[in-house]
Order: sequence, then C-alpha cells, then structure tokens
Amino acid sequence: MFRSKIVFPAPIRFLSAILMALLTPLLSGSVPLFGQIDDSPLPIGPQPVIHFEQQEYDWGKVLQGTRVKHTFTVENRGQAPLKILKVSSTCGCTSIRFDEVIEPGSSGIIELQVDTTDFSGGRPRKNAVVKTNDPAASEVHLWMVGLVDPLLLLESSVFKLSGLAIETKQLKTTILPAVELPIALLEAKSKNGSFLVSVLEPLETGWQLTLTATVSEQVKSLRDDLQLKVTVAAGEPFVIPIPVVVEHKDRVVTVPNGNVVFYRRHTAPLDGPVRRVVMQEVQVRSVRDDLPIENFSAEIIDAPEGLFDVSVTEVLAGHHYKIRIEVLKTLPTSQARGTLRIRLGEGEEQVREKGVIAQFRLRSADSP
Repeated sequence: MFRSKIVFPAPIRFLSAILMALLTPLLSGSVPLFGQIDDSPLPIGPQPVIHFEQQEYDWGKVLQGTRVKHTFTVENRGQAPLKILKVSSTCGCTSIRFDEVIEPGSSGIIELQVDTTDFSGGRPRKNAVVKTNDPAASEVHLWMVGLVDPLLLLESSVFKLSGLAIETKQLKTTILPAVELPIALLEAKSKNGSFLVSVLEPLETGWQLTLTATVSEQVKSLRDDLQLKVTVAAGEPFVIPIPVVVEHKDRVVTVPNGNVVFYRRHTAPLDGPVRRVVMQEVQVRSVRDDLPIENFSAEIIDAPEGLFDVSVTEVLAGHHYKIRIEVLKTLPTSQARGTLRIRLGEGEEQVREKGVIAQFRLRSADSP
C-alpha cells in the first residue's frame, strides 16, 4: 500500500528544530528543569530566628566628645537557642556588651557606643556587624547615626606643613571655641612626632599655635595628627585629633614625575616594516633660582646591555635640563627595565632615581 508522506512548510520545520534543541538537554537530564539545583544541605530540626524591632538608632544632635550609647533589643522567634557569635566594627561603632545566648521566645540586648571625639561636625553614620547562628540571617548590620556639633573652630579641616626637605617648615594657625562653654586647651602635640608645636599662645577668645617641621634627609610626605587635649566645663580631659600633612618636597621637579614607560605601541616600530626612533624625554628643573643644580648628569643602570641610550641637553645652565632616553632594540621578552639615575651634585643625597620600562610584543615561532 502506498503511504503518503506529510511535508510541513519550511517555517514549521524551522520552529520544530529550535524546540527540539531546547528540549533535548532537559529530557536527557543534563540541565535542571526548573533552574539551578542547590546541592547544599538544608538545616535539619528546630532553628533560631533573629528579629530586631529597630536596626538603626538616630541620636539627634550631640556635642563633639560625647559618647553616645544605645541598647538594641534582640528577639529569638525560632525554636532553638539563638547564639550571638560576634559583634564587631571597623569604623568607630564599639560593642559594649551583648547577650551571647537567647532562648526561644526570649529577648536579649546588644549595647553599642559611638565616640564622637574624632568628628568635628557633620552627620556620621556608623555600624556594627552582628554574626549569629541563624541560618537565614547569619550577619546583621546595626546602625548608629546623628549630628555632631564641633567644639572648636579651625582655619582648615586639614593642616598642611609644606616646603623643601632641606628647609624648616612652619604653620601658624588660630583655634577658637565653637560653643559658648568654658573650654580649656591643656596640651597640643604631634601624635607621631613628625612636627613640633613650638608655640602655644592663649588669646582673649582662643589660642594661636605654631607648628614646625624640621629639615628632612628624605623627600617624603607624612600623615600625622595634631592632638589637642581639652576639657569642657571642667570635665574630664579628652583628646581631639586634627589631621596634619607634612610635605618634604624636592628642590627639583621632574616631568614625568613617575616611571618612564615605553608601551608596546611605542616599541612596535623597532621591528616593523618602517623603523622609527622610539624616544621619550625627562625634564628636570630647579624649583628656585637660588638653588642651582651643580654637575648635572644622567645614566641608566641595571638594564640589559645595549637596550637604552641616554643623552642630556642643557636648556638653562644650573636650572633646566632635558634627558633623552631612546630604546635601541627589541628583546624576546615581554618587558625589560632599568633605573634612570640623575645626579644633581656631589654626595648620595643629590642622587634621584626612577624606573625605565620597555615593553615588547612577543612573536610566535613561525612569525616572519
């Protein structure tokens, strides 16, 4: 008997093919039918359930130096003991005490404290992280937030002592009370010793301080605190920290300031069909006319032999020089480096160094 063959139109055949491609992995079991299956074991038996009526406390407005305390209530709405494993913070919110175990149906406390001494105004927002044995809430964040009125009026939020490393640097500043309360300034000093408070003069309504940073053998920038020990209304003394930056600057400026880098796009012409010079310049200038450069020289050390060439051009004798650095060849490595040593005069303290880096494109073995 002759059987007729049914031929579906092309669009139907196309849709059928797509449908089969989608269904085949599902039918074979290689893909979960209802999304990714979580193989992690589920908790078995009664579990604790942690609950907070409040996870953020707003203390309103306080005066700088106040220690704000608040007690958060914790409920265990589960059927197993709730364990508070740890309460920690890295940003100024301290745990005073907490109940380590809370039985089912019972409540406990977590008491937090924020010391506002470090906040010279603004609205800080601090948190503590509570770790528990509740499988659904193993980590809970509690927040302390509010306004802080500063005790002192400062000319700057950060004091800066900036100048040449070879010279002494000084900063005079005036500090005034910011509130109508009797404030006594008992002591002013550097936390880390990077500067001195050489003068502390009481004024009619405040104090005048002179900060001094002495000569440094190194060019560097330091972060420190000016610690002001004060009392308010004859209360207990406490320390207010004020950020201080001490900059010991160089007597010369180099451009660029960082390393000299020849990237692959720079060195590519060295082995291309059209060879070009691969070169960069470093400019060295004296920062002041009364600080001339003597016996200027430059060289590259600790580099592969024959990789770099260095030449110096005197733009203005004793004050401005150009260093020309050229890459002469490629190497069968991704990167090579050396050190540009600049000499400004006699003695090791007159030597400045920066890295010189050349990157190269690696060719495969069968490349022409």
